[in-house]
Amino acid sequence: MPHRSYSSRQTLSTALAALERRALAIQLKHFKIPPEARGRLFFALEMAGEMGELLNDCKKFIRTTQAHRRDHQVRARIPEEAADTLVGLMLLKLAAGDSRTASPAAPAAAPPQHDLAWLHNTLSTLALRAARLYAAETRQPRRFNLRAYEGVVSSLLHVAAFFRFNLVRATQRKLTAIIAKVHAGYYE
Repeated sequence: MPHRSYSSRQTLSTALAALERRALAIQLKHFKIPPEARGRLFFALEMAGEMGELLNDCKKFIRTTQAHRRDHQVRARIPEEAADTLVGLMLLKLAAGDSRTASPAAPAAAPPQHDLAWLHNTLSTLALRAARLYAAETRQPRRFNLRAYEGVVSSLLHVAAFFRFNLVRATQRKLTAIIAKVHAGYYE
């Protein structure tokens, strides 16, 4: 999921499906708990919490005037929190037992550089979509809302496009870091 526009939704769908499979394999091998045992509400809360951290890091990017701090937010914090949000989101889908292939919309064009109004609108859309998905999960639906899932992923792709990072690579790095943290005893 690079910052460039995808030539086809199939490529994006394939990349997302591969990330979902890897997240499930890590959950089963390293945590020994299937996502459905933790439950949809747990992962819905995880997704919403990580999205809040992403928004906070974006706020820090907007607020700071120091180049080295802005650079740190763009290179490290924002991609990591976007990946954390996507991991929580994928595990929510897996906890729901939904094996359908998602087809989120990637940005049609590169977002305007340095357009903070565009960024605020994108972050607002992300927050609204994630909050609606979380709220829907608290009502304990039977069927997972794949369209809402695709909407959150699409918003994350827009954030990645604005900050010029590859969401798939950031998420792959995050999944690898999770394995390292499990081995170090970081997680219970």
